[in-house]
Amino acid sequence: MSTMSNAAPITPINQAKQRQQSTEELVADRASLKADAEHIAERIAEIDAQLVERLPVGTHDVDGTKVQVREYSRLDTDWVAAEYPQADYPQLYKTTTGVDLAAVKKQFAPAVLEEHQVRGAKSVVVK
Repeated sequence: MSTMSNAAPITPINQAKQRQQSTEELVADRASLKADAEHIAERIAEIDAQLVERLPVGTHDVDGTKVQVREYSRLDTDWVAAEYPQADYPQLYKTTTGVDLAAVKKQFAPAVLEEHQVRGAKSVVVK
């Protein structure tokens, strides 16, 4: 059984009360953290790929840590459509109806549509 000394070091996040940052400092800080997060995500993906190669599907105990390897599957709906066409097997298919947004946009003035917008949460995109 390995000891904790083999664990990856954890970098503490400075949670002390920081002074008010300027917008420029916030953007620079965000860019730095984003680069770190991307590096971390890439490394996690590399590790996960190696674990998938090494461990069979199932749950494994690795030094007290539960590691699950999952294999997802879904029905090949193209096979169903080819072998059981809708005309012959309507019970296997569903019909959905909904608002045709393209048709609505053609029929209503933009100002009317603007009045009936549902607003979601705000987000930030930095490029």
